Amino acid sequence: MILEQTGKICDGLYSTGYHFMPAFLLKAKTPVLFDAGVAAMGPHYLRDIERYLGKADALKYLLLTHSHYDHCGSVPFLKEKIPGLRIGANAHAAKILQRPNAVALIRTLGSNFAKVFKDFIGDENIPFNPVEVDLLLKEGDELDFGEGWAVRVIETPGHTKDSLSYYIPKIKAVIAGEATGVFHNDGINPQFSSSYSDYMSSLEKLAALDLDILALGHRHIVTGNDIDGYLKDSIETTVLFKKHIEDCLNRFNGDREKVVETILGEKYDNTQLMQQDKTSFRINLQEQVRVVADGK
Repeated sequence: MILEQTGKICDGLYSTGYHFMPAFLLKAKTPVLFDAGVAAMGPHYLRDIERYLGKADALKYLLLTHSHYDHCGSVPFLKEKIPGLRIGANAHAAKILQRPNAVALIRTLGSNFAKVFKDFIGDENIPFNPVEVDLLLKEGDELDFGEGWAVRVIETPGHTKDSLSYYIPKIKAVIAGEATGVFHNDGINPQFSSSYSDYMSSLEKLAALDLDILALGHRHIVTGNDIDGYLKDSIETTVLFKKHIEDCLNRFNGDREKVVETILGEKYDNTQLMQQDKTSFRINLQEQVRVVADGK
């Protein structure tokens, strides 16, 4: 089944905020939130954290899948509202979240998103400031949150260098960020923004897991028998999209910007469908074209 919802996914796991920009809450003995969307979504996550945990300061950890604006944006807001909240991320992400140019870009893209989707998320101005990571995470780390709730850290680079996925054995669930693509009404959109080869390796790594729940970074949750089919389709779609970029590069004699404009016209229908503003969509596409052109 492919679900498009927020709320309870299964005993212990909840999708908070809105389905197009979820943060996943593990209601373990020591509760954990995975990802933190855009800055403007902070109050929505906080509302749901209080709803499911009874009080916000019951939340002890926030673990990031990667350092993009739409996955880390509300970290400063939640840190302010929940004193003592510990942030976990890849070591590379920890550096990025302190860089002035990266912080400025996260602010800009978050602000653009908030303007486009203010009817959904409101127009409260919530700033993004540099983030200090408390817990550096790497492949093979296993975090014990009590009463059988363990979380295994899996490095899944390719979308970004710092991408992590989180496997929860007790419920056979993985929080995958964008390591398995983004599913929209027109199908799966591959997300190999840093490396095609790494992205494919990460897809194959996740496909080898015993899964009942695949929590995607945007909009959808895939469950049961549909997971194998989704991951197979994601691999096949990624191969085809790389070939399409290669064909466009050949057609336009290596002119990367012409390739970007051509594919932008093909794939970006409108913001309500894509649930992404055009600037951030273009940036990701530029990176994908660069990856293919440079043979990464």
